[in-house]
Amino acid sequence: MLNDLSEVTQRLRRVCSQEVDVSGSYQAFLQDIIDEGRTTLAVSRVSVWLFDDHIQPRFLLNVANTDWSTKVEQMDYAKLSLERYHAYFTALKNGESIAASDAETDPRTTEFSDDYLKPYGITTMLDTVIFKNGVPHGIVCCEGTDGPRQWQSAEVSYAEMIADCCSRRILVSELWALQQQLSDLAFQDALTGLKNRRYLMDYAEREISRHMRAELPLSMVVVDIDHFKAINDTYGHEVGDIVLQAFAGCCKLVLRTEDCLCRLGGEEFVAMLPHTNADNAYHVAERLREALSQQQIEYGSERIMITVSCGVAEVNLQLPFSQSLKLADHAVYQAKANGRNCVVRS
Repeated sequence: MLNDLSEVTQRLRRVCSQEVDVSGSYQAFLQDIIDEGRTTLAVSRVSVWLFDDHIQPRFLLNVANTDWSTKVEQMDYAKLSLERYHAYFTALKNGESIAASDAETDPRTTEFSDDYLKPYGITTMLDTVIFKNGVPHGIVCCEGTDGPRQWQSAEVSYAEMIADCCSRRILVSELWALQQQLSDLAFQDALTGLKNRRYLMDYAEREISRHMRAELPLSMVVVDIDHFKAINDTYGHEVGDIVLQAFAGCCKLVLRTEDCLCRLGGEEFVAMLPHTNADNAYHVAERLREALSQQQIEYGSERIMITVSCGVAEVNLQLPFSQSLKLADHAVYQAKANGRNCVVRS
């Protein structure tokens, strides 16, 4: 029993207010809260379960548990179904806290008797609802194995505060994920899925600084699709979009994982090649040119072939990136002047 609710709630509030990395698993950023709850309530286990769908839930999924190791090894019993535990779900969906002094006889938890309570020695349960925007989102389940236990109102209030703390952490995690999605969209070309010009300028600034410190070469290949306007005029912009997507896919197969391919705009792209000098970048550009010239892009009965003109430049780490980009762009113009479907080194 909690003798001083104020003291333990203050401690829980301090734990909850600490900054944690919410980019990982639920287990990681809820661990300190559920550990604090298990110690304070003197229970055997505290776990967090979330509905698979908060509007029409069918399952509760176990996302954090004080029994799990740091490797987050889940228990065998990790999913509860509405069909199997109807009374339990009904109480939770109504937003009720379940203080089951004797879990085997309480009508809301007796459904667990044969397949969970008895096998795991659970005798008492205190389950409180996690709310999101006023709607039940999941639960915090506190379980004891020392026989039936009369839950005091202070203990129920404390367990509800644990649920509120979990709700706060989950909300922060969801906001972080949304922020990451918005950030990705800001730096991503919607059509091809490649990074865009805005990302390229930030990336180049970071890579120039890194390569300068390490005294390593950094190169780029600017790639322009030949006669792309004619493709749009002949087949339409829908086919032009398909060509751009096929182009991006082919380039990804040729380039290394550490290379960075961005769409500058229209039919012009740039591949940044870390730890690569101009000679090796030239060979990469040739492989790109050859692979793209051999690719057949299918649209209905049509088989479309493309060629590209490439400009290669080693980035001058002592100058603004825009200067090196201009050199590579000028090399592309020279490649087009030379008849297209070729590589020119600046």
